[in-house]
Amino acid sequence: MGFSLRLHFKKKKNPKKDVADELDGSAHPKTGRRLSLRTFLSPGVQRKRKSVTNFDRVFSGPCAARKEKSNVTMMQRLVTCIRDCLVELDSEDFSDADLEKWAVLIFESMSAPTRMFHGIQHIFDVSHGISKPLPILGAFFHDIIYYTIDGGLSSDQAEVIKGIIDEEEGGVVRLKQNLVLPDGIEEDKLVMAVASIFNIQPGQTLNPFLGLNEFLSAVVAVRCLRDHLPFKDLAVIAACIEATIPFRKPDTHGNTVADNLYNNLKSTNDTFDMQMTQDELVIGVQCAMDLSNRDLDNFATPNHAFFLSNTWNLLHEFNIDLRHTFVYRISSFALAIKKMSTFFANLEADSLYNSFHNVPREEEIERLTMAAKKNIEIASRYLEAKLLAISVLAALAELTGGDAPISLFLGDLPEKNLPNSPGLEDFIQPAPRDTTIRHNTDVYNILERGREGGETQFDLQNSPLAAYLYGVLGEDGLDKSLKYAVCPMDEQNARLLLDSLPRETVTYIATPCAKLAGTRTEKLNQLVAEYSD
Repeated sequence: MGFSLRLHFKKKKNPKKDVADELDGSAHPKTGRRLSLRTFLSPGVQRKRKSVTNFDRVFSGPCAARKEKSNVTMMQRLVTCIRDCLVELDSEDFSDADLEKWAVLIFESMSAPTRMFHGIQHIFDVSHGISKPLPILGAFFHDIIYYTIDGGLSSDQAEVIKGIIDEEEGGVVRLKQNLVLPDGIEEDKLVMAVASIFNIQPGQTLNPFLGLNEFLSAVVAVRCLRDHLPFKDLAVIAACIEATIPFRKPDTHGNTVADNLYNNLKSTNDTFDMQMTQDELVIGVQCAMDLSNRDLDNFATPNHAFFLSNTWNLLHEFNIDLRHTFVYRISSFALAIKKMSTFFANLEADSLYNSFHNVPREEEIERLTMAAKKNIEIASRYLEAKLLAISVLAALAELTGGDAPISLFLGDLPEKNLPNSPGLEDFIQPAPRDTTIRHNTDVYNILERGREGGETQFDLQNSPLAAYLYGVLGEDGLDKSLKYAVCPMDEQNARLLLDSLPRETVTYIATPCAKLAGTRTEKLNQLVAEYSD
């Protein structure tokens, strides 16, 4: 959904002319070929382009990761793409061993068992369509560290960023007062520059929700590539990664994410004498905004069911309990849904996409924002319907003995190569929508038919119970009952929640639960009898 930066260099009589004019995707007017971002950022340094590998024949350009089946492995795609990027940037002093080391570090980091959304495919999705090497390299490294999700650093990651952070009890990560090279002696001015671009001060605690992962990922990137690219190219890579810190609104002075990044990059340029020109600074920030917008491209997809499928993968990443597929409890699932529902309820689409000096243009940002608003609206309501469904089960559990593994009330999740066993979905059918009450058709259809994009390990794609409840209650009824969907569930709210539903709805849900939860059959049948009166 993002746009493609295609930079070319041509001499201009007015050097202050808006560089957005350079981003039209055309070739050089005389030579007919596109020059690299490095060439554009270094006017007058026009080196002869070196020969490249057969990657162009496989992927049609540097890292143009395609969706169809490839004839090479993901690891080889990484190796070949990094090589092509470095060749495009006129770097010669790297070996196959270097390429392998970097590719393995990225691959192993992104293939951790905790990664469901931010896996190796994510970096190919984000880099797809980018034609220039610096933002491509930024894309490849931008999620290499996911500190809280992965449970800290791997040994290889820790070795790369040695001398940069102090890890304290309780998961607190603090930037060291003195930033030194891994040898522990010499100052690391490059990492000091990265900290300046991120506006992070020595000794500062790194916020796990606002830059910790991105900053450490940028440090990994520049330390891997420091001997192979100029200082200012590494600074642009770090700026691209900084821009992927998501969901940031303008600050109290009205400065946007792009404004602040430009100011930080300019200040860093002055402090460390990187000798970036004004055009180089602007183009660097525009590349960063492009990568940032691509990173959140999923929010603007026209396929609402696919968007929700990706959202569901984030539940797995952010909630450790859900990784234990067969034993997570009703309360764990309810809390995970509650947190995600609260996040979407407070998320503003205006905070997702950014431009700088009209790149991308205002109408493109407006298009992306409007599409994201629609997805956020649907996701928010979908999650609230799912929250109500799991809260009803939590209420039934609370009134019949307390919290329990979710499989006790829902049955087993279907598994390949294993016999099917009974599940709640075998007994609950979506209720025909009452045309006299308000529904969101998109929400109902996804609940009934299911999300798209692959099965999850902890939940069905479709939501029979949530679809049934939403069909019966509609928008207003959903809001009424959600008042009692508390986490953790207690006896008082359990009663209030069940009483907020039509009595026949309670019996319709409790009856199959009594069949599945054999140890609670008697108490569940008592509830059925109570609400049947």
